[in-house]
Amino acid sequence: MIEIDAATWESKAPGKTYPIKGPYEKGIGIQTFQVNLIGGLMATDQVVSYRIVPEETTAVEGIHYSLPNNGSFVIPANSTTGYLTLEILDFPAESGTHTVVLELVGNDQIKVSENYKRLGVSILLTGPPSEEHALHTQLGPDSYFNSIYFDPLNPHIPADIRQRIEQSATNLAAQTGGPRRLQSMYIYFGNDNLVTVVAQYYGGGGNSLTAGPIATWTYEMVLDAQGVGRLEFKEANGNGNSQRTNFFPILGDYLEKYEFKVDWVDPGIMTPARPEVQLGGLFRTDDPASYILGPLATLNATGTIRPFPSSPVMHELFTDGNGGYYTTLYIDPASTTQSPAFQTRWQEAYDHIVTTSSGRQLHKMLFYFNPTFNFQDVRVVNYYYTSSGGKILGQMRFQWRVDYDGHVKPFAFIYQDANGNATRAPQIIDNFLMTTEFAMSRTGNRIRFTSVDDPSVYFEGELSNHPLNVNTFWPE
Repeated sequence: MIEIDAATWESKAPGKTYPIKGPYEKGIGIQTFQVNLIGGLMATDQVVSYRIVPEETTAVEGIHYSLPNNGSFVIPANSTTGYLTLEILDFPAESGTHTVVLELVGNDQIKVSENYKRLGVSILLTGPPSEEHALHTQLGPDSYFNSIYFDPLNPHIPADIRQRIEQSATNLAAQTGGPRRLQSMYIYFGNDNLVTVVAQYYGGGGNSLTAGPIATWTYEMVLDAQGVGRLEFKEANGNGNSQRTNFFPILGDYLEKYEFKVDWVDPGIMTPARPEVQLGGLFRTDDPASYILGPLATLNATGTIRPFPSSPVMHELFTDGNGGYYTTLYIDPASTTQSPAFQTRWQEAYDHIVTTSSGRQLHKMLFYFNPTFNFQDVRVVNYYYTSSGGKILGQMRFQWRVDYDGHVKPFAFIYQDANGNATRAPQIIDNFLMTTEFAMSRTGNRIRFTSVDDPSVYFEGELSNHPLNVNTFWPE
């Protein structure tokens, strides 16, 4: 007699006479499940069959799964085990799960255990889209990805499109009422043929240690079977209405002007540097050389989720090796690992603050990357002592931009709290971080920032996850 091994010890699914394993990710390939032979050995190989139980199965054969070897397997002679197989196929991503239920059939010499003859396998339908199928059918709020992220620093965006984005950013920065700086843009694919163009920026009324203003423009985009359609403007949020003129070069004079195909990116245009990244884009149907592209992402229509910078270097340098990222970089200016040039700057900054800020004494530094903003900005934190010996930290927030070569653009000021202002020494901040382009490199858990113009100037820090609370973390 034969039995499915997992059915003998896995708990039965609610309302079923068999367990359901999974869910398994779509496209995962062949899965094997042990079958036990009980009651004695067979002197010859035994070919055993199994079948799909149609009334219990919601998955579709040939789309979601297939049965290798026509639904049979072998229990070798003088063996007590064999293995049935199920191949979980790749298919266009959608929401939910499907189940396939397998049942042992046996053969003329081997009976089947009625109690342990069935096994359910749950297949997760939501997963990375299949590049064998049209992209536009696999983007949406219930899909694995719902957005295409356009990083202004992506070198694979054509020059003329980059110029449109840069002109929009220049227009934004020139607006009265405080400096505004564009950080990122993406297109979100929603329900009912609605797509939203989202621009995330800094400045204006959004100046604080945490805020980030967002402009959105929503369109109807009815796509045909090939993924071709036009963006027809429907509405904008308040910032979208006030910023529409600034963003006209990329909106009105490009996205709204032409017909596009939502499609995968040809490897000849751009190949992801990381295997888990997939690329999509909008390609003009009248000019294949004109397009806007970027990584597929899971964001939202309101812009409150910030995409991780697309520069592959960011992922390599800040990964914690466990699927996450470090959030802080602790910098000890007195360490012998710092360049003499940086140590000189730090001493000058220290002397400056002592003499101009009521006896405050700079102590250490920290770069804090707010997880909510996904490395889209950085806070420079100064730990310092008051004249009476109190332990305080001051914070300054800056725009953080890293290109595909791992170069950090000069820090662009956003906001500072009162303590940040009191400890803002120009020798370190205004005349160094805000004027220098750095190349980043990592050794172990340390990252070094080296001046692109003068490699003898560098500083480094230790990757960490420190909270911004002097009662919890104070560097000695």
